[in-house]
Amino acid sequence: MLRVVAIASCLPYVGLKTAWTAGSRLGIPDNSPLPEDRLAAAERRAADLAVRNRLARELHDSVGHALSAVTLQAGAARRVLDRDPEFVREALTAIEETTRRTVGELDSVLGLLRQDGEPDEEGTAYGPGLDALGGLLAHCGVPVAYEREGDPEDPGVVDPVVAREAYRIVQEGLSNALRHGAGDAASPVRLLIAVRERERELMIVMENPLGERPAVARPGGGRGLRGVAERAVLLGGRAEAGPYDGVWRLTARLPLTTAEATGTADRAEGRR
Repeated sequence: MLRVVAIASCLPYVGLKTAWTAGSRLGIPDNSPLPEDRLAAAERRAADLAVRNRLARELHDSVGHALSAVTLQAGAARRVLDRDPEFVREALTAIEETTRRTVGELDSVLGLLRQDGEPDEEGTAYGPGLDALGGLLAHCGVPVAYEREGDPEDPGVVDPVVAREAYRIVQEGLSNALRHGAGDAASPVRLLIAVRERERELMIVMENPLGERPAVARPGGGRGLRGVAERAVLLGGRAEAGPYDGVWRLTARLPLTTAEATGTADRAEGRR
């Protein structure tokens, strides 16, 4: 009986082996993906994920900042609607300028995708750069004391791609100050953008007074600061943020050009 059972247990294998052999002889193709096809599919998925992450960063920083600024301006105008019409007029002007600028930025964000849905090549400078910083600071909703060293707005000094990422980093810093800071005319947000030729880097430092109340936790809180770090790392730079001596400080260091960014990123990868 045991011998019969053993023979019977082999029958499925024999049948499968026979069917596979017959299929091979008949020329039936093997439709399982080849290793190179699986690799290509994985690379496409990785590229799609990179584009989605990039779009998420751009939308968060551009649209998210605009909504924070508009909400603050509208709330302030509503509180003084009957007693300070001049302030209300200024707030409405700021809201108009912010929304108009954001519509243009949204078009730039959507330009990250071609019409056929394929991701654009890396290194294309979509969106505003440091030369557009004046409009952002004028209507951001908080007073800003801006200091610069060198000429960060010169595309011959700071690569346009680096300038675009720097603009987004400043934008996110302002959004953070809007949500959690306590800045006013007496203690404005302090912004320094410095071209450091010796180190071949662009340094951004933002400081805003901390509010008396702790920041209210929000779903997805901290996403913007993670985006700042991602922007810096992708260029081969670095960024950090946190409380420092009674203020909230955001510091970012970026290479001046994309060529230097590639070299820095390669060196960082080699140290891992």
